[in-house]
Amino acid sequence: MKTPPPTQTYFWSYSFDKALDILEARIDGLNEEEVKVRREQFGSNEIPKQHRLSRLRIVFNQLKSPLIIILLVAGVVTLFLQEWVDAGMIFATVLANTALGYWQENKAETVLEELRSYIHTRVRVRREEQEHDIDAHELVPGDIVHVSQGDRVPADGLLFHTNDLKIDESVLTGESLPVHKQEGVLGKGTPLAERTNMLWSGTLVNEGYGEMLITATNGNTEFGKIATLASQHEDEQTPLQKAVSRFAQLAGIAILILAALLFGVGFALGRNPFEMFFISVAIAVSAVPEGLPIALTVILAIGVERLARKKGIVKKLLVAETLGSTSLVLTDKTGTLTEANMKLIEVLPSAGKTDEATHRLLKEAILTTDVVVENPEEEPSEWHVIGRAMEGALVQGAGREGAQLPKILKETTITDRIPFNSKQKYSAVIARTGGTYQLLVLGAPEILLGFTVLEEAEQKKIFEEIDRRARSGERLLGVLSKTVDAETELEAHVSHDGFSFEGLLVFRDPIRKGVNEAIKRIGKAGVKTVIVTGDHRGTAEHVARELGILHGRGLVLTGTDIEKMDEAALRKILPEVRVFARTTPEQKLKLVQMYRLEGEIVAVTGDGVNDAPALKFADVGVAVGSGTEVAKGAADLIILDNNFATIVEAIEEGRGILDNIRKTLVYLLSDSVDEILLIVGALLFSIPIPLSALQMLFINFFSDSFPAIGLAFEHLRDSTKRPKGKGSSLILTHEVKFLIFVVGTGTSISLFAMYYFLLHMGYPLDLLRTFIFATFATYTLFVAFSARSLKRSIFTYNPFGNLYVIGGVAIGVFLTLCAVYIPFFQHILGTIPLPLPWLAGVFAVGLLNILVIEFGKFLYRNADE
Repeated sequence: MKTPPPTQTYFWSYSFDKALDILEARIDGLNEEEVKVRREQFGSNEIPKQHRLSRLRIVFNQLKSPLIIILLVAGVVTLFLQEWVDAGMIFATVLANTALGYWQENKAETVLEELRSYIHTRVRVRREEQEHDIDAHELVPGDIVHVSQGDRVPADGLLFHTNDLKIDESVLTGESLPVHKQEGVLGKGTPLAERTNMLWSGTLVNEGYGEMLITATNGNTEFGKIATLASQHEDEQTPLQKAVSRFAQLAGIAILILAALLFGVGFALGRNPFEMFFISVAIAVSAVPEGLPIALTVILAIGVERLARKKGIVKKLLVAETLGSTSLVLTDKTGTLTEANMKLIEVLPSAGKTDEATHRLLKEAILTTDVVVENPEEEPSEWHVIGRAMEGALVQGAGREGAQLPKILKETTITDRIPFNSKQKYSAVIARTGGTYQLLVLGAPEILLGFTVLEEAEQKKIFEEIDRRARSGERLLGVLSKTVDAETELEAHVSHDGFSFEGLLVFRDPIRKGVNEAIKRIGKAGVKTVIVTGDHRGTAEHVARELGILHGRGLVLTGTDIEKMDEAALRKILPEVRVFARTTPEQKLKLVQMYRLEGEIVAVTGDGVNDAPALKFADVGVAVGSGTEVAKGAADLIILDNNFATIVEAIEEGRGILDNIRKTLVYLLSDSVDEILLIVGALLFSIPIPLSALQMLFINFFSDSFPAIGLAFEHLRDSTKRPKGKGSSLILTHEVKFLIFVVGTGTSISLFAMYYFLLHMGYPLDLLRTFIFATFATYTLFVAFSARSLKRSIFTYNPFGNLYVIGGVAIGVFLTLCAVYIPFFQHILGTIPLPLPWLAGVFAVGLLNILVIEFGKFLYRNADE
């Protein structure tokens, strides 16, 4: 196949037959060998991805930190002064910081890149006269593709058949209104936005359906060309990351000022300027929490990776924060709370339960569906049906009863169609059998009864049957029919009366396993669940009662009830309502807005085109994996298994992320003022400074850094209560501030008092400095075990339950022992071997510090987060 480049091929100006000829394609689809050849020629149908940061760029990012620049300057100064040991230690510190920062940032980049691989677009393609459901990346030029309401257009293509097709092209052209599309031939000079016979990759189907010939894939599509030009790394920070970055910057400025003052005071008191310069640099570098934003990114990335393993895909890190503070879930019913495994359990023809009447009702019903049976040669129970789940269940159930759609379509032709949508709640077709045309409608029976000529008494009887069955958890569809002329305008006549009510189809969809427990779990955690569905009131109420969402009476509203109430009355009753039934998408959006005005943090589920506004407006929009591409595009979280329990897992994971951020913050900052207090105390009391600059750098970069990484993987949860506040207030709680500043400062003062007392007892200065160094290096390591939970006592959980923390602490202890007992490090750091009693004292101080932290936790154990 020799296809001219897409930029030189004006497909919109060609007839469909000519386009087929150019692409060497056929209307019945390509064969397997042709697809293989074209895939080798054109590649996979994927838009070039935004490039992740290169490893070299990540390395340089670590060197951009102002504090690292200060260290490098200090290293150059020491080289100039021929202080080789000090210079070597400073450059080793820079290397260690760069390596650790690289690992963290590279980990976050890798996780976020992997998340993109979880989400796939499915597409309906015709090959070798059969329709198949495949991944969009498998498409090649020349494929014949069917698109319908809710689909994302998978590639550029020329239309050859349409039915009321409207496309949202705003992503490509900026046009906010849907564009009406239809087959035809246009001039070569027609601008892109006016090429109404073409569909463009990445755009969305708002209404109707159509069939097209794929003319360009991957980077050759119009969207692909733009994406290639605009491809760049997106370095987006969440509000929480920005808040922590600001906190780190402010803390950094404050500590730099203190370090400068410290140098001035030391110099004024006659201390060695060279020594004071390096001590000031060491304090600034050690105390400034400049690694916090990176640590935060890693925690968020690991959290969303953990959620991805549970079938929940977060599209932006921002969602991980918001999930943790969610207070209300507005959930759909079908497929989320239930299995979406609808089964046709009964057929109720109006003409009576005869085989003939049953077959006729099923035949009329399945003709209104827009589905394809991929393997019609198999038994109906083995069919793979492409299309809406409800319509698939109907076709499969009818097939088992002998009404097989593939066979029926050989003798009946669909000449016009209105696909189902959640607003009108029905689908309709005109079916031609021989010379007879029938208008058939399938949908919500209480809506369809309004189109019939039934007597009031007969309608009442049907309504009672619908209500009785709906209250027992069954779902019903009704079927209408009437004979029409060939020229009948489908949309104009479907709402007219004169229809015959052919009967009811009864379905049942079991409750998903584990949903009951999940709802109870988040209920205890302060998250309320409310059902918002288009289903019948009785069906929704039955499911709500079965799941324990609904208790007592008067807590169910319908869409009609909502329309009758003014805003004030609706807002007043909102806290009492647990189920909204027969709602429209507009009403769903209204409810989201109302609940947010009431101060709720709202997560809302959806799967259809019309759910997109509610998904966008909610604090967290949740799309199910089987939903439309429009819904997935508007959502923040995609649950691949369609399961409500996965939403619960996502909320709990969000809270776990906030927990781990708080723990890491306490761990990293609990000793941030220790060095300053120790040095300032020594200057004020005119005693030898207890730590050298190199010792402080060693503690910060070689000892304390590793447990902080381990806390990013922590699985212990501090509290089931919903956190309050936004941004930094979610993590800088009263408890966190207390543990950082009060406990941390108290520990520092105690450490200085011990040093002062032992110095006046006459112990050798080298021994005391080594003791303070070892104590300072290890007591923060021990804090990591206590920091695994900021609420629970260390005696109520296994402190050694996090292997990453154990590994980090072990590395820190090993490096500290090396610094004290190995001659090479003794020479560099100015340490001496500690006798066993003093070494025992080091560990005793560490254990004492744990008790201090535990006492701080005890004071806040029962307080709100």
